[in-house]
Amino acid sequence: MKPPPPQSALRFLRWFCRDDYLEEIEGNLLELYKQQYEDSPVKARRQFIWNVLRHFRPAFIKSFSSQSSTSSAMFRSYFKVAWRNALKQKLYSLINLSGLTIGMSCFILIALYIQYELSYDTHHERADQIYRIYQQQKGNTFRGTDLFSVSPEPLAPAMKETFPEVQAAATIATGYDLLSYGDKAFSPRVLYADENAFEVFSIPITEGLGAKALQTPNAVLLSKSLAKKYFGDESPLGQELILDNDRLMTVMGVFEDVPNNQHVQFEFITSLKNCPWGDDVGRWGSNNYYTYVVLPENSDYKSLEKKLAVFDKYVEPAYKDAPFRAEFFLQPIRDIHFATNINFNPLPATDRRYIYLLACIAFIILLLAAINYTNLATSRSVKRSKEVGMRKVLGARKIQLVIQLLSESFLLTSVSFLLALGLVYILLPFFENLMGQPIPFDIVGSRWLLVSMLSLALLVGGLSGLYPAFFLSAVSPVKAFKGRSMKKFSRGAVLRNGLIIGQFTAAIVLAISSVVVYQQLGYIQNKKLGFNREQVVYVPFYFEEIDNNTEVIRNELLTHPKIEKVAKSTDLPLNSGNQGVIGKWEGNDGQGEFYCYRNYVDYSYLDVFEIELLAGRNFSPDYATDSTESYILNESAVKALGWTPESAIGKGFREGQVIGVTRDFHFQPMDLAIEPLFMMLRTEHNNYGNRGNISMKVSMDDWENTLAYVRQMFKSIAPNIPFEYHFLDESYNQLYQSEQRLGQAFTIFTMLALLIACIGLFGLVSYNVVQRTKEIGIRKVLGASVLAIVELLSKDFLKLVIVALMLAIPIAWYAMQQWLNDFAYRIDIQWWVFILVAVLAIGISVLTVSFQSIRAALANPVDSLRNE
Repeated sequence: MKPPPPQSALRFLRWFCRDDYLEEIEGNLLELYKQQYEDSPVKARRQFIWNVLRHFRPAFIKSFSSQSSTSSAMFRSYFKVAWRNALKQKLYSLINLSGLTIGMSCFILIALYIQYELSYDTHHERADQIYRIYQQQKGNTFRGTDLFSVSPEPLAPAMKETFPEVQAAATIATGYDLLSYGDKAFSPRVLYADENAFEVFSIPITEGLGAKALQTPNAVLLSKSLAKKYFGDESPLGQELILDNDRLMTVMGVFEDVPNNQHVQFEFITSLKNCPWGDDVGRWGSNNYYTYVVLPENSDYKSLEKKLAVFDKYVEPAYKDAPFRAEFFLQPIRDIHFATNINFNPLPATDRRYIYLLACIAFIILLLAAINYTNLATSRSVKRSKEVGMRKVLGARKIQLVIQLLSESFLLTSVSFLLALGLVYILLPFFENLMGQPIPFDIVGSRWLLVSMLSLALLVGGLSGLYPAFFLSAVSPVKAFKGRSMKKFSRGAVLRNGLIIGQFTAAIVLAISSVVVYQQLGYIQNKKLGFNREQVVYVPFYFEEIDNNTEVIRNELLTHPKIEKVAKSTDLPLNSGNQGVIGKWEGNDGQGEFYCYRNYVDYSYLDVFEIELLAGRNFSPDYATDSTESYILNESAVKALGWTPESAIGKGFREGQVIGVTRDFHFQPMDLAIEPLFMMLRTEHNNYGNRGNISMKVSMDDWENTLAYVRQMFKSIAPNIPFEYHFLDESYNQLYQSEQRLGQAFTIFTMLALLIACIGLFGLVSYNVVQRTKEIGIRKVLGASVLAIVELLSKDFLKLVIVALMLAIPIAWYAMQQWLNDFAYRIDIQWWVFILVAVLAIGISVLTVSFQSIRAALANPVDSLRNE
């Protein structure tokens, strides 16, 4: 017996071929197949498929118009029935609609935020080919890491010259510079760059020159918004600006504003030669620049990394006296925004773990909404079993019933999707404010976004309605009419209970995490820092006019009755980033070295910030040597040297001696431990390019008038320099903005997750009440009280919540322990947090269950037994 021809091809032929041709064509093809099979079975099968395809042409294809019309009418009927059912069951539809709308709205909002975060630096034309060179300085740990984003200036030209695969290499630096035009003076962010920067980055020029302008040292390029600030609607080309009050610059180009999702922000561009630290040019031991290269498409940048050791011949002599060794590495530009482990990024990086966390929350909430629909649909299936049985008696096939029931799911999901889009549009400004990012939402202009959103609606509709559809379509008509169709449904109780447990587990994990995050943030904000940050206002400065007149400024400020104290310092006790190697102290044999942070202050610094002295004295103008030979150390520095605060006084340190020791105070964020620090009087020899801060202890009574006085005083001394001020406590809180946003998002999404979980529990209770209606009626007839019936219906669901608690508590504890480990100073998770959330979860579930249980217990038993 010969094997049959390819069945798929044969079925295809029978599907499309006209009935009056089918018998003849099929017979001929089968006969030909048998003849060819004797010579070559493989060839016979291949030829049969080809012959079927040859007949797929208009002459032999049957008409599908009637079937298409029938199908169209059938689908219209499905959706009409679905719409009528939705209107008939208003409460059921409202609950499902609200759950799906909330779930999809949360998912879309979070997806938009994640899409924006992942879009950083993708707008560059060669984004997939751009890499930043960073370095690892083994032995130099700064802020918990030995990775640094900065590099020496000669590196970029050396890369281009040494490696033929480097298509372009650019050196840039960033900062703030004073740019004046008449009486208009601003301090915009500047990009110092060589002309190669335009080969690396996409900087659209709207007027004038681009790369060629950077060949001229006195040329500047302005962003469109900055040009409008200076010149309004007038063309800026050829106009002259003053840089740093002493250099005449010509505007030679205008470029589009830099998008927010770019890790290097700037408002004007000028030549690298104008960089204030331009004396570092050509020095391999000075790291004040950023280096970027462009490699060929799909190149293996890791192989190039291995070749970078060729520059050791330049680097090692430059660091011969340093206690570390520098190595260079490459980093794709798309990864820079998430490089939290690398120091000195141009902008603060985003922790990628927060992106993963938000993605998990989005999927959890969407899954909870889909589970709710499934539970509510199955609980309602009891009422629809007779409808399904009647349709089967009238000839409906299982696939038709599945399509009908899925169409109801898709209809409800589509309406929810449209409502979710509208809700997203309304809530987006609030969400942007919560996350601190401008999040674009352009469905029409983004084909990817539109397709993704539609796919989301279809996916949720399909997943939510699939289980109820296949279950109901399998109902036996006989059992449906006898009312016994749902008995086997109890076999699915494990699945339904598992879904409820999963819902509450996720919600409880979020609730516990929300409480812990709130506690940690409260601990950070209220922890004693070792210095005073209340009622302290500071004015940062970057220019010589202010630095050279600080004594005049101090005296003028202190004449105001609301200003109590004034101090000048290079850094604030807030987020210090100045560190160096100490190799000389009394008792050291010349072999020991350690890293120590440093700050250059004045006589009033300790008084303004109320930093406590443990031993010795403060700086004083009564001692002439204080300006050159005196140091104040913190406790950590004294411990690192093996001294005690009392014994440290008078000991030799660097080129002088220790005159005081302060109690440890936090001068960096809480994720870093307090490290060694020394303070020295600030002079013209250590003023770090005229950069610093003037801090004032002020009384907040009548602050507006005090501010007006301070502003006017600064303007009288430096009229062309923009005035800005900050409150120290607000700046401190800004260090933890990402954690604060995480805490707020946690709270909001926790509430929504609990709400959706309760809706799911409500659905399962509804199903259980429907299943046990007659049982409840009989128990009431036999004398059962309302309380007994409520207890009967509630206990099983409370067990599910307790199981969820048992699963959620260890998960939440582990997750929060991992998060807290990133803080050098942290809370301990207290046992009462779990008790609090457990009571909250049980309380909410009791209220949810009791609502339906009491309603069922109060129902008239006659109504439930009349059909028996």
